[in-house]
Amino acid sequence: MLSLAHLTFMHAGPLELIALAEAGGFDAVGLRLVDPAPQGDFFPVVSDAALRRQVKAALQSSGLTLLDIEAVWLWPQTQAQMLRPALEAGAELGARNLLVGGNDPDRSRMTDRLAECCAMAREYDMGVGFEFIPYTALNSLAYANAILKDAGQSNAGLLVDALHLSRSGGSPSDLTAIEPALIAYGHLCDAPAASPGVDGLRSEAREARLYPGDGGLPLAAFLSALPADKPIAMEAPSVAYGDDDHERARRAGAACRTLLASIGRG
Repeated sequence: MLSLAHLTFMHAGPLELIALAEAGGFDAVGLRLVDPAPQGDFFPVVSDAALRRQVKAALQSSGLTLLDIEAVWLWPQTQAQMLRPALEAGAELGARNLLVGGNDPDRSRMTDRLAECCAMAREYDMGVGFEFIPYTALNSLAYANAILKDAGQSNAGLLVDALHLSRSGGSPSDLTAIEPALIAYGHLCDAPAASPGVDGLRSEAREARLYPGDGGLPLAAFLSALPADKPIAMEAPSVAYGDDDHERARRAGAACRTLLASIGRG
């Protein structure tokens, strides 16, 4: 399954993003229903029943799967019960997963909050993709894997982003040490082989990624190291590809399929 992550077109509303995923030939889409910043606000899918009906109809007519809803960050002040409206909305739309990151310096508390999120997601038949990001407290594959194991939740797995893996000092070979059942899915993009440095990681991740084949990340090795049955989501926000969103979506989808075909997963 090849999905289009919302961050690739963060300015797009949910209906526009579904149309872009169709244009790009993707199988699925991810929708941001929760802003990761505390007290943040985003497209009102959770609170707007009429918009949810439109989104559900658009998903059904397009044939796209809703791979995940995002993006829950576990902060020190996070209260899992506050996420229930987003989970209810996601379940109404047929979401398969809840994307969760971590930005709490207290390991024990972050582990407990992850377990709570997983238990709630399970009520709605959702899995949890637990994503490490090198400029947050949850900053490496090894750390995320350790917390995931401590949380002990059967519906949770690691969400491994090719850029974050590289910029955290990891490599595709690190994935071979992870139990396949503990990997939920992957995020795909390209980037220059050289890191921009610690101060440039966030801006690169949010606006300077590249489409597969346009950079120097070891993407074939990355995909080959992921279990073959796991979904892949294209997450590549970039200012490098012009202003025509539909053309960008078509180019992004084609680049992903070319890469997948090159390793026999076309």
